[in-house]
Amino acid sequence: MRLNPVLTGLPTYPQVALDARKARALAAGLTLYDFGTGDDHGATPPAVRRAVRDAVPEVSTYPKVAGSPELRRAIARYFDRRFGVALDPSTQILPTSGSKELVFHLPLLVIDAHAPDRTVVFPDPGYQAYVRGCLFAGGEPHAVPLGGDFVFRPWELPTELLARTRLMWINTPHNPTGAVTSLDQLARIHALCRQHDILLVNDECYADIWIDKRPHSLLEVSTQGCLVVHSLSKRSGMTGYRSGFVAGDPQVMGWLRKLRVNPGVVPTDTMNAGAVVAWGDDAHVDQRRAEFTAKRRVMEAFFRGEGMEIVASDATFYLWVRCPGGLDDKTYALALVDHGIVVCPGSTLGLTGSGAGYVRVALVPELDVCRAAVDVWRQANREISGRSAG
Repeated sequence: MRLNPVLTGLPTYPQVALDARKARALAAGLTLYDFGTGDDHGATPPAVRRAVRDAVPEVSTYPKVAGSPELRRAIARYFDRRFGVALDPSTQILPTSGSKELVFHLPLLVIDAHAPDRTVVFPDPGYQAYVRGCLFAGGEPHAVPLGGDFVFRPWELPTELLARTRLMWINTPHNPTGAVTSLDQLARIHALCRQHDILLVNDECYADIWIDKRPHSLLEVSTQGCLVVHSLSKRSGMTGYRSGFVAGDPQVMGWLRKLRVNPGVVPTDTMNAGAVVAWGDDAHVDQRRAEFTAKRRVMEAFFRGEGMEIVASDATFYLWVRCPGGLDDKTYALALVDHGIVVCPGSTLGLTGSGAGYVRVALVPELDVCRAAVDVWRQANREISGRSAG
C-alpha cells in the first residue's frame, strides 16, 4: 500500500515514546510519579459534568460548525471579563474540538502548496502540532530556536524569511517553558505581521494559569489579521472533553468557517453544553490556579535545594528545569523513569535542539503526590549523579 510520504516520514510522536517508557516501568512494579504530560489529575468541575449528562439527547443530530449561539455568547462574555475585549459571537468566535485539531487544520486556510510563499513560522521548542499541520498542508515549516528567557522575538527574523511566510504561530504563555510575552511585544509582533501580510495566531491555551501576573491576549492589541486559540483542557481540567474555541478577525473567521465544514471535527452539542458552564464560571479556575501554585512551591523548593535551575516558567503549570550536572536531557529522563519519576525531555519538544539539556515538569499530580515524589526524586538524583561521576 502506498502511503502519504509526510506520514511515513514523521518521527514517532514524543508522547507515544514516553507512554512506552511508562508502561515498562509499571510492568516492573514501580510506583509512578507522572510529571510527563499536561493532563491534570484533578476532577472536572461537578457543574460541568452535570451539564454534559443533562444534555445527552434522546435523538442525536449532527452538530453545527458554529456551535450554539449560547456557547458563543458564553465565550464572548468570558473574553470580555478576562481580557476586556468585546467579540461579536456571530462573526468572531467558533467552537473547536479542543485546540490540537484547530492547530493542525489551520494551515489549510492559508497555505498554497505550490506557491513560493508557503512558510509557517513557529517557536522551538513548542507544540508538535505546529509543524505537523504545516507539513500535511504542503507548507514549509520554519522552527525558530529559543533560548535565554525563551521569549519569541520574530522581529529579529530575516526579512527574506518574513517575505515568504504565510502563517506565524506564537504561543504565550509558552509550552513548554512557561515564558510570557508582554503586551508591548505582542503589539510589535502584530505590526510586523501586518507589514508582511502574515496571518498571526496566538496559542493562548494557558492564559488562565499564571503565578503573579495575568498574561495578555493578542486580541488586546488588535483583531485585524490575527486569531487566538483557547481550550478548556488546561483552564478547567477538561482534556477528555475536547472543547475549545478560535476567535479573531471576522473576515478570516468567515473563511475558517467555510473550511471547517469539510473535516467534520466540530465539537458535539453534548460537550458544548458543558463548555457553556465552564466558560461562564471563573471560581473553579481560581481554585485550580491556587492548587497549581501550591504544587509549584513544593517543586520549586526541591529544585532549588538540588541546585537545578528553573528557567522562564512565569505561567502555565510547567516548570522548565535545567538537568543537573550537565546531563543530557534524554539520558536524565530515562534514568528518572527507572526510579518511577516521569518527566518530558526538552529535546523531544522541538526540532532545532533548543530544548536540549532541559526537562519539562508538568505539575499535574496531586499535592501530596508531589511531596512524596520529592523524596524519591532526591534519592534518584544521588544515584544518577553517582553513576555519571563513575
